[in-house]
Amino acid sequence: MEKRLRWFDEGAPLLRAAADRLGFGAALPAGEDWYACPLCLVAWPRSAVTTRLLTEEHVPPHALGGRGLLLTCAECNNTAGTALDAHAVRRRHVEDFAAGRATGHTLPVTVHADGIPLRGTIQWTDDGSLQIFGVPQRNHPGQQAAHLRTLDEYADQADPNPDVAFTIQGDRYDANRDRLSWVRAAYLAAFAALGWHYIFRPIMNPYRAQFREPDRAIAPIQVLRDRTAPADQRRILFVEEPDDLRGVAVAFGQRLILLPGVDRPQTCHQLHDALTARSTGAEPRADLNGKEVPWPRWPVYLLDRHLPERPGRSHGSPASTPTSC
Repeated sequence: MEKRLRWFDEGAPLLRAAADRLGFGAALPAGEDWYACPLCLVAWPRSAVTTRLLTEEHVPPHALGGRGLLLTCAECNNTAGTALDAHAVRRRHVEDFAAGRATGHTLPVTVHADGIPLRGTIQWTDDGSLQIFGVPQRNHPGQQAAHLRTLDEYADQADPNPDVAFTIQGDRYDANRDRLSWVRAAYLAAFAALGWHYIFRPIMNPYRAQFREPDRAIAPIQVLRDRTAPADQRRILFVEEPDDLRGVAVAFGQRLILLPGVDRPQTCHQLHDALTARSTGAEPRADLNGKEVPWPRWPVYLLDRHLPERPGRSHGSPASTPTSC
C-alpha cells in the first residue's frame, strides 16, 4: 500500500501540471490530487488507492515475468487479465512445451496404444524426459485398463517398435489478443518511462481504443521477434534510424513493439506500413538504432519533468482528456 500511495503522490502533481500545460486543467477539480488511469484516462482521488479502485499493474503480466510498475484502475487491470493477458500466457505455455522447457505446466494429451486412447496430461521434466499421466476422470475404466495392459505387454516383450502415439492439445489462444497483450504492456512501460505528455497525444488514442475493443480492427498490431535476445531483456529505445521507423521501441525478451516516437512521430498505421515494407517472410525485420532510455523500476515521467519552456509541436493538445471519478 505504501508503494502504491507513493506512486499516486508522485504522479498526481505531474498530471495536473501536464493538464494545465496542455490546456485542459479544468477537467481536474481543484483542491484535491488526482491520478488518471493511463488506459481509460479516468482520474481518481487518492482514496481510490486504499479502496483498491486504483491497483498495482504488472508490466508485463505477472505470469509472464512482470513486476509491479504503475497504477491502473481495477476495471482496466482486471479486464485485460482475462481478455488479453490470458492469451499471452497460453501462448507462452505452448512455446515452452515446443522448446522442451520444464516449467511444471501440463498440457492435455491423448495417448494411443494399439489404437486404444488414454486421455491425460503431459509435461517436460528437468532431465529432458516427457512425463505422461492418465486422468481417470477423463477415461472409461475398461478402455483405460485395456490401454495399460497393452503398454505392459510391450514392456514385457521389450518391443523396440511399439504402436504408441500421442496427440497434444495445446492451450488455445487468440493470436491477435496475445499480440495485443504485449502491445498494451509496451504502452504502459512507455508511459512509466515518459509520462503523461507522451500518452495524452492524439496519436496514442487508437491504442487505447484497441485495448478497449480487441476484436475491432482499429490500430494495426505488430510484434517483432528477435530470437537471439535474452529472455530477461527489458529495453526502451528512442529509434532514430531508419527514419521511417522513428518511434519508441519497447523490448520484452524476444518480443519488440514499436510505438509512436516523441519527435516527428509516426502514427501506428505509418509504422505498420513501414514494417510491412520490410517483411521478407512471415515476420517483419528491421535494424533499429537510437538512444536507449533506462528501464523504469517505477513511474519516472521523463517528458513531464524535462519539457522545454514551451511544448513542441510533437506534444500538441490531447484529443481526449481525463474525466474525474
